[in-house]
Amino acid sequence: MQAEIALNVQQSIRPGECVDTFYNGKENNLKQCHATVLDNRFFQGLQSLSSNSSSTITFNPNEGLAEVILTIQLPQPTGGGGVGLAVPLGWGYNILRRIGYRYGSSQLYYITAAQNLIQTLSLCEDSGKKQQMLFLGGQAMTSVADWADPVKRTAYVYLRLPHSSPALSGGALPFCSDVLTAPIQLQLDLTDFTQVISAQAGSDPVPTALSSGSVNFSQVTMQDAGNLVARRFDMSKHALTIPLPEGWTQEEVTFPFTAGASDGNFSLSLTGCKAGDLKKLRVWFTSPADTSGTVKNGAIYYPPSSVRFAINGLIYLDSQSGSYLLSNVIRRRTPPSVTASYLASVAPPAYTATPVASTWVEIDLATPFALGNTGESYLGHGVPCMNSVLNLTGNMPVPGQTYVCHCEFVLNCSWMASRGSAEFVF
Repeated sequence: MQAEIALNVQQSIRPGECVDTFYNGKENNLKQCHATVLDNRFFQGLQSLSSNSSSTITFNPNEGLAEVILTIQLPQPTGGGGVGLAVPLGWGYNILRRIGYRYGSSQLYYITAAQNLIQTLSLCEDSGKKQQMLFLGGQAMTSVADWADPVKRTAYVYLRLPHSSPALSGGALPFCSDVLTAPIQLQLDLTDFTQVISAQAGSDPVPTALSSGSVNFSQVTMQDAGNLVARRFDMSKHALTIPLPEGWTQEEVTFPFTAGASDGNFSLSLTGCKAGDLKKLRVWFTSPADTSGTVKNGAIYYPPSSVRFAINGLIYLDSQSGSYLLSNVIRRRTPPSVTASYLASVAPPAYTATPVASTWVEIDLATPFALGNTGESYLGHGVPCMNSVLNLTGNMPVPGQTYVCHCEFVLNCSWMASRGSAEFVF
């Protein structure tokens, strides 16, 4: 009796919807309104496979565009089959220099290869999936035997576009391209291969082109095309709002600096933020020494030992002794870190690949909120920024060393689809 009274009291004072945890009912079941089918049969080859080249990939309006994956393969080097050559884990992501995208007749926007990698890893549900994404992005190759294996010379790169997310929990719905009249275009710029592939003195020639490269589209189609929005409404008179799964990120901005000689301190003014509702920043630090020598180490990120972030003098993050590492863990599914491989030259022409933690910093400005189901979206407001002064200060682990601070701003954004195109609304 007392339990029932306690239950009734709690039922009467607590807001919320009553959910049956014994029988199935409308309050604890979801069902698909429109029957759809997923297929992965669309491939398109890169127009150019050469180092420092660019290719444009076109997806004509054809219902739902879901995931986009790039598959590339390096050739077996001529000469000794790879003597003196090596690449680190995840080299496929490093082969890209920049990704451009245009939806319909919208503007052409870009993100860098590093942004593509960090966003992909950040959105994974767990550490195992995150590590697999990097592993499938290209296995480390440090010997002739590795270069002889076509599996290791093949990389699968996830293209993190505004409409997509690698997460299943809280993941994205396909982009409904039926509202467009112009195609979706992707521009894939390849980097200089000599900046990715390590080559010691007397090594075999660095490959100057990929042996193959193609883009695979996942597509979602309606079983009854009459249910498409473009069939049911005149889109020249109506508009459809399409939320982005996480937010919109402009192309990263970089700030080279030298850490203080005594305690590794730094102070940066983060310029270049677009006016809008700033919900988070991602910051990562690289060392030019990792790519300036004969050994090329990409995707190695160095965490600051302390960091402070302020907008117009108001401090939003103050982390001493790396306390942000725990804050970043509890506010998302996985920590902002991944195990990468660090190449080192030993007894030329040999290499070693040592596992190292590669860590970035996520500065949240919106109240954390967890999404549980595929296709859910949540608008969490951050800090309105317009001509604001953003300052980042802190300390780096090695005093007197040269670093580069990379910063991307994540803003609230949606598409407004109408008249055959889709424009971003901030």
